Amino acid sequence: MKEASVLLMLIAFQVVALSATSSGISIALPGCPDKCGNVSIPYPFGIGNGCAAASLNSYFTVTCNSTFQPPRPMIGDPSGLSEIIDISLERAEMRVYGPVSYNCFTSNTTVMDNYTSGFNLVGTPFIPSTTRNRFMVIGCNTMGIIGGYLHSNPDLYVAGCYSYCQGINSTSNGAPCTGKGCCETTITPNLTDFAALLIINQSSVWTFNPCFYAMLAEVGWYSFRQQDLVGHLGFINKRAKRGVPVISDWAIRNGSCPKDGATALMGYACVSSNSYCVGATNGPGYMCNCSEGYEGNPYLPRGCQGELFTNGISLNFRNQDKQLSLQAYFSRFLFLLKKIFSFLNIF
Repeated sequence: MKEASVLLMLIAFQVVALSATSSGISIALPGCPDKCGNVSIPYPFGIGNGCAAASLNSYFTVTCNSTFQPPRPMIGDPSGLSEIIDISLERAEMRVYGPVSYNCFTSNTTVMDNYTSGFNLVGTPFIPSTTRNRFMVIGCNTMGIIGGYLHSNPDLYVAGCYSYCQGINSTSNGAPCTGKGCCETTITPNLTDFAALLIINQSSVWTFNPCFYAMLAEVGWYSFRQQDLVGHLGFINKRAKRGVPVISDWAIRNGSCPKDGATALMGYACVSSNSYCVGATNGPGYMCNCSEGYEGNPYLPRGCQGELFTNGISLNFRNQDKQLSLQAYFSRFLFLLKKIFSFLNIF
């Protein structure tokens, strides 16, 4: 019995040690950097030649701009790079800093400054999330319009909203963007090519609200402030120097999930043995997820981990275990130990 107790302690220490080290799962290809500055870059994205799934789409390649400290990851064409804020494998999302359209006036007829922003995402893995973004307009007596084209659809898509206010004091800090000082509206799925435009009646407001803004931005990011109406490019200079956060859904666009029982085609991206395919819900294509009980990167061979094997006994340490109460965790732990001892014929 003493020997069994000693063995129990040894196995307990071994299991705890294994569970502690199981979280060190690689997210990048071997030999490739997995971070740019403070941002993790998981495969199929990659930094530099040979580190991204460029054969699936060249836009999986990330540029790490080391002229900043810390360095900043950038994605897109060299002439129009966007800064990456973060990438999610599980949700198949990328958050980037997006541009802001604006018009600024020095009188009721003189345009001092203007810029029209937009995205052309045709041929990329990205489509703006319909649930996680809103088209937003900031200003008084201003209509903002987002117009563009959907994936594989020649018809023009147009949406917009109108923002009205007689003066700064008629607005309130923190008020919802329902049309007084700012407004917002949803966007359609499958939007791959679009621009944000402003239609302005500035004759009565330019003295206190010289600049007007339109943008696609993450839901919940923007909260109206009266100071956003004031000054030349006041909103951009104070709150959006690097842009505004936008969330794009990404997927493997040039393919689909294999049918049940069918062999996956060459180039199939879900290469981990413990992964499965999910059809994209925003645009064409598919994504990969780790199977239940596993975590990691389903786009890498052996990328989904979480099952620890000791002497043929499968020990599951999953994220959901972290949410268990301490009592429930140790109850499961003791159950696993009993399985081990039963396997070893100790009891």
